[in-house]
Order: sequence, then structure tokens, then C-alpha cells
Amino acid sequence: MDLLLVRHGESAGNLEGRLQGTVDSPLTPLGRAQAARLGAWLKARGLRWNAAYASPLARARDTAQILAEKTGYPAPLLDEDLREIGAGGLEGLTREEIFRKHPRFIERGITDLGDFEEFGGESNAAVQLRVARVLARMQERHRVPADLVLLVAHGGIHFQIAKAAICVPVPRVCILHFGNCSATLLRFRDRRGTYMAEVSFHVPIELMGGEPSDGGSSGAFR
Repeated sequence: MDLLLVRHGESAGNLEGRLQGTVDSPLTPLGRAQAARLGAWLKARGLRWNAAYASPLARARDTAQILAEKTGYPAPLLDEDLREIGAGGLEGLTREEIFRKHPRFIERGITDLGDFEEFGGESNAAVQLRVARVLARMQERHRVPADLVLLVAHGGIHFQIAKAAICVPVPRVCILHFGNCSATLLRFRDRRGTYMAEVSFHVPIELMGGEPSDGGSSGAFR
């Protein structure tokens, strides 16, 4: 099985520099153009998926629908476990607002990022359980090596999926930037008795001929 991880196109929240989390935010005109450009790029390279899944949040769901329309490939099924990581009281805030209201978050070290339990959001452990469910379902449904499965979701959850897929044990920190409409191929195979992946490619939208976002990836303000 190969997993094709696609982050949604630019959203209104991205454009405003907000930490979105589970807050719903529509695609901007640029975000829709990015999704169309990505769809054309994938089709031109013959990257046809057997199945597609998307986060139910509008920015990911609409990106996935545009990809299906542009390619003619299978439309996405919605998967609740692909929602972005819940950031609790930080959701919807800009970096400057977080500085004022929650300075402890900004002062955190790199190894403490990605865990929002202190602010009423999801813990790192809870997110990893969610990721484990996603990967288990994908492996059960799409074990055939030739299967290509599209997952359209968010930078935070894709970061956690990639870590869990390519690292044993799963680290707290791994630097991998998911820009708007980036495409990342994880190739799963049995490796000495362990079913895990390697990153086959990781391509940003600008290398596909699309326009990148100015503020499109907060990376939870990494």
C-alpha cells in the first residue's frame, strides 16, 4: 500500500495567520486554485488512487472534492479521525493573540509542541491513538502493494501520520514541513517483519507550478 498525504489548500484561517485546529474555515480562491493545480499535476504523472479519504473539515473536504473533479479518480469518503489536532483554547487565535493570552505556549521548547492538553485540546498520546486507528484501517483495507490511497487532511495530523509510519519508536519531534497542497507519498512494505513506510517523495505546490501561500502553514507556530 502507498499513502498519498495531501494537505488542504490555503484556507481563510491560514490567510489570517490563525491556529485553526478543529475550527472550520473555507478555502480561499488561492486555496481552490492550488487544489486544481495539484489535481492536474497528479493526473499528468499517472498517480491514480484506488480510494480516497478526507477530513470532514471544509478546507480538507473541499480540497479532496476538487482533486476528484479534476482527475476523475474516486471521490473521498469522510473520516473523522483525519480531523486536525484539537488545540482547545488556542483555536482561532493568531500568534500575537496567543502571546497575550497564553504566553506559556509560545515559551515551550520544541519537544513540548504538538500537545494541547494543557489548553483543553488533545494530548500527544491521544493523537497517536487516533493515528494508529487510521493506519490500522488503511492497512486492513488496502494491503495490496499496488494500492494507492489518498488522504486529504491537515498539516498537524499528517505530520503525526508520517512520524508513525516511518519511525520506530515514534519520536516527539521530526521536522517535515507540510505546506498548503503539498503531496507526500509514503510507501508501505514489510521490512524485516515490521510493516512500515518510507517517504518516496515530498513535493510542495510551487514545484507543481502552483502559487504558494504567504501564511499558509503555521505548523502550530513551530
